Amino acid sequence: MKRIEMPATRSNLIRLKDELAFAREGLDLLDQKKEILVRQISSLSARADRVRQEVNSGLAEAYEQLRDAKVECGESVVESVGLGLKAGEQLTLRERSLMGVVLPLVSIDIPSLRPSYGLYATGKSIDATAAAIRRVMETAGELAEVEVSTERLMAELKKTLKRINALDRIYVPAYQATVKAIEITLEEKEREALFQLKRIKGRSG
Repeated sequence: MKRIEMPATRSNLIRLKDELAFAREGLDLLDQKKEILVRQISSLSARADRVRQEVNSGLAEAYEQLRDAKVECGESVVESVGLGLKAGEQLTLRERSLMGVVLPLVSIDIPSLRPSYGLYATGKSIDATAAAIRRVMETAGELAEVEVSTERLMAELKKTLKRINALDRIYVPAYQATVKAIEITLEEKEREALFQLKRIKGRSG
């Protein structure tokens, strides 16, 4: 194992032991962070699957209503109505922090449906289409929130795993090997000093 190059002194040994303890503490904290991130990502993934299904189902319903509207009112009328149709949505974007990661909080407020088109040449299928699209818009905001949050947490998890691997496989072993080598060197120096002291005492006696 590669060691840190430094003189084998008591002061260096004390400093290395302190740094090794700090590295081990950091490794424990990173392991805890990893577990929290994994749990949160798993929870968000399950939520994303559910919301994605709702969006897909809502889009399918909206397209079905749109087809009915084209049959009932004609394609040109539907296109004309679509050009003038406004939902009046209010998008609110806030933020929260999890383990230092900034996550979005998305909410879309859509007022009650008030058709801006005239009743002439239009039918209930157009109202149904507009209502279906509005429902999808609300769910799409939640899906965007979940997917962006998952992406950011995944990026943070990758960085955390890299730091864990660096500490666990490089820094901590290097510190351990260096501490052990300095301890052995100091013990040998102490034995040599004790041996020399005994020789001196033997000669003087």
